[in-house]
Amino acid sequence: MKKSKSRLTAFVLWTLFILIVVGIPGSYIPQPVSFWRLLSPDKIVHIFLFGPFAFLLLRYLFSLPDLHSKIKFPFLLTLFLGIIYATITELLQFFVFVGRNGNIYDAIADTVGVITGIYIYQKWNRKKDNDV
Repeated sequence: MKKSKSRLTAFVLWTLFILIVVGIPGSYIPQPVSFWRLLSPDKIVHIFLFGPFAFLLLRYLFSLPDLHSKIKFPFLLTLFLGIIYATITELLQFFVFVGRNGNIYDAIADTVGVITGIYIYQKWNRKKDNDV
């Protein structure tokens, strides 16, 4: 139970960290105007924010006792929550945060980050199981 609480704390703190980072006014945020601009440093930041989001959420979910009786599809739940959170942060950037503007390309990068985090968790978990 203690492990679950510490993993939940890590996930919640990272989730709040994302909210703070996306809310900081930026003097200039490059706007993608072509496919190649989608690979701008801004998009890489989004991937690096949402990858750990997914990884930490999965670590928490898999630390719950009787996970499968509570949550049928933890990976799909993580993907769903990641997309919802990405959408919320982009809407906040567009409508609420001063000096920021949300866009669909950032939400796509966030989703790529979530998928990357899920993939890394699966690889990490398999390696951990093989090391035992």
